This record gives sequence, C-alpha cells and structure tokens, in this order.
Amino acid sequence: MNSKKISLTFIWGILASMILVLLLYGFCGGLNGNDFWWHVKVGQWIVEHGSVPTTDIFSWIGQAYGISWTAHEWLSEVIFYVIFASWGEAGIYVLCVSLAILLMLFLMYTSRKMALRNILLAGIFFALFAVVMRTLFYGRPHIFGFLLLAATLKILYTFYENTESRLLFLMPLLSCLWSNLHGGSAALSYILCSAMLVVSLLNFRLGRVVCERKSRAACGKLAAVTALTIAGILVNPIGARVLLYPYVNLSDKLMMTVISEWQAPDAKDMGQLIVYFLPIVLMTIGLVTEREDVRFLDIVIMGIFLLLFFRSVRFIMCWYIAAPFYAFRYLPVLPMKEVDRRSDRLILRAVALILAFLLCAAAYRLARYIRSGDDLISVVVSDEMIAVIKEDDPKQIFNDYNTGETLIYHDIEVFVDSRADVYAAEHILEDVLSLSSLYQYNEEAATEYTDVDALMESYQFDAMLVLKSRPLYAYLISHPDRFLLMYEDENMGYFKVLS
Repeated sequence: MNSKKISLTFIWGILASMILVLLLYGFCGGLNGNDFWWHVKVGQWIVEHGSVPTTDIFSWIGQAYGISWTAHEWLSEVIFYVIFASWGEAGIYVLCVSLAILLMLFLMYTSRKMALRNILLAGIFFALFAVVMRTLFYGRPHIFGFLLLAATLKILYTFYENTESRLLFLMPLLSCLWSNLHGGSAALSYILCSAMLVVSLLNFRLGRVVCERKSRAACGKLAAVTALTIAGILVNPIGARVLLYPYVNLSDKLMMTVISEWQAPDAKDMGQLIVYFLPIVLMTIGLVTEREDVRFLDIVIMGIFLLLFFRSVRFIMCWYIAAPFYAFRYLPVLPMKEVDRRSDRLILRAVALILAFLLCAAAYRLARYIRSGDDLISVVVSDEMIAVIKEDDPKQIFNDYNTGETLIYHDIEVFVDSRADVYAAEHILEDVLSLSSLYQYNEEAATEYTDVDALMESYQFDAMLVLKSRPLYAYLISHPDRFLLMYEDENMGYFKVLS
C-alpha cells in the first residue's frame, strides 16, 4: 500500500470523524416532537388492546362520522411505545440519534472507495447531509424507512454489479418490514426493484450513456424477487391499499398545497438553496462532465429521487440516501499529491487526536443533555394549557391541525390532528383551514371569505383552541359575548363557546 493511498484513507477517516462531530453536536438541542406524541399513543393502544385499530380512535368527529383508519405504521408505533414506556423521552432520543449515526456511518462506509475520487465534494455532501439529518431525523416512523431505503439500494446495486449476490433474496423480508414500519414509503421497495428489472432487460448505447442487458437467469431472478417484494408489502394490516397509499397522498392537491412538508421545494429560500439544491448541483456536475461511460441505471435512479424531491420537499432525505450509490461514481477526480510520509503522519496524528477529543466532548455533552431530561422532545401545547383544557373537559373541541398530537397524548379527543389523509376524506381538513384562515378553501386554494357562523354551527363546537397566528384568533377575541377566553399563553388561546 503506497503512501498516497494511506494518506487518502486517513483523510477520509478524519473527514468522517468531523462529520460525526457535526452530527452529534447538532443533536444536542433536542428533537422535534412533530407527530411523535400521537404515534406513541397509537403504540400504547395497540399494546393494550392486542390489535391494530381500523377506525379513528382519537377524533370526536372521526368517531361521529365512523371514519375508517388503520395504523399502517403500527410496528414503529409499538416500538416507540415500548421504548418510551421503559425509558421515557431519553430512550426515544437515544434511539433517534443512534439510528442517525448508524445511517451516516453505513453510507460513508459503503461509498468510501468512490468518495476517494473527490474527498472535498464528498465531504461537503456528507456535511450538508448531517445538517438535513438533524432537521428531519426524529421520532417518526420514517426513520426506519430511511434505513430500509439505504439497505434496499445497497442490495440492488450489489446485485446489479454481481448477479450472483444472494443479498437480493432479502428484499421480500425488507419490503414486509417496510410495509409495517412505514407503509407510507414502502412502495419504494417495489418501485426500485421494478426499475432495476426494466434496466436489466435493456441493451443500448446512446453517446456516453450505456445500458448492458443482464443474463436471462439474472433477469428471471430479479423478476421473481420483485414479485415476492410486492407480496411482502401486502403482509400488513391494510393489505393492498398500502400499494396505492403514497400515490393517493401525492395526488391530493389540498395536502400538497397547505402542508409545509408536502410542498415543493423553494429555491428562493436561502436555507433550501444551500442545503437542498447545492448538493444536487454538486452531485450532478460529475455525471454531466464524466468523459467515460455513464450507466443508464444511475440516470434512472437519479431521476426517480429528483422527481420525488421536486414533487415534495419531504423526500430530500431519500435523495441524500440514494446519491452516494449513483452519483459518487462520477465525482470529478481531484488529484492529490503524495506528501512526505513522516510529516504527513505527524499532521494526521495531531488532527486525529483533536478529533478524538471533540468526539468525546460531543458524546459527553450529548449524554449530559440526555440525563438532564429537559425538553428532549418538543411539544406544541404547554402543560398549563393542557391542564386548563382537561379541567374544562370539552366534548367537541376545535383545534388547530398542529396542536392535535399533544392533545391526543393527553387523552383529549381532538377535532383534527396531523393525520391529514384521515380528515381529507370527509372534507374536514378543508373546513379546518377555512375556519382558521377565515378564507374558504377548496382543492385549488383559498377563494372567498368563510361564513364562520355557519361553519361553526355545522360542527357544534363547545371550545376552541386556536394559535394566535391564525386570523380566527382575532375573530374570537373580538367577540367576547360569544367566546370566553379562558386561558392564553404566548402561542395560543383557549376559548369557551357560549351558548
């Protein structure tokens, strides 16, 4: 092994350590509680009842309408509940941080050889990835989906490069796990299998783009596994509906318009421009400028994840996970000169010692933060507000879309929560948005002023929990003869509806 190779390997190891330090320090500020609190309550219900719910169990309006709902992420929710019941918020915190580190190390290890083509670009990519992980890696079932996506890509790419690989036969098991852990994204398992099967059947060259047909035996094996992967997805509480679940959500114009994580990315936003669009540009440079052959498979995989991302910003994590498999192969080569071995080793050892200290310091700080138990997982509704609501004991409360999860956790029946697909079915989500904004919503957008009295009369609300940022709050506070303000904090107010 020559000195140059040793130097590059050490440099990549040092870079990986730097990124881990960045990731650990990033998690020292707690986790986003978005959706976690209702997920853990679903897990509790499943454990206590020994079954998966088939109708809405949290919303008074959902129960009144008999809205069907099946927890398609039931296995994740059981895991969350078991961990939370045993170790509290600290247990969930450790789980999320551990899985984030595991995913980062897996991708860096898998791509290590290709990353040596251009350590600078690879390092920038993983540093930005660490920032994205800090933002999006928290107590929701999608964290298991991220790991399963990485494993799926590893298996499929390994098979494509070596058709004798037996890892391919793990795909049906992965799809079954995926379907029950995070059914919302499980379709990616058969989409990626199908895409690779189609590519494996093609044989052409178009300029630098090349596609080589695989053997009949390899294609037959891949076709059989693809069929078994679809069969594996069907082994879940909602059956065949999970195959279409993501397409139904992505086709809902209202959800795509008003829910921030479902919206298309915005290049005018400086944060998104740097963290989302910059790495896409950097990873595309090599593929476009590559002078040697470009595999058609890599273009197809890139297209799938770019399409998902440009459709909805929530898929940026999927793009980051996939990029090392298809893009690192085409990183522009960054030549690195050999250096004096003695001086190089001294510098590298010094840097390694500094990084070891920083890693220990980050781990120590993270451990102290976990032991403190202070706000490890954020909540939307304060404990004081919850106490007021529970004492008042409303039967038909109106609440904001974002506040439902905290109410559910405290056993308060909600009007709506962040299960948007449940409330879209009966146009309840439209009414929530119309009432909160005082503009009448439909599938296109807000169109005209809301008839507040008629809408409230149709639901017979007896209490209103409203964020101060909503126009509805100003309406309620300006009609004290009809709405009694019982409690407010800096974020929201709770009103009693007077008869």
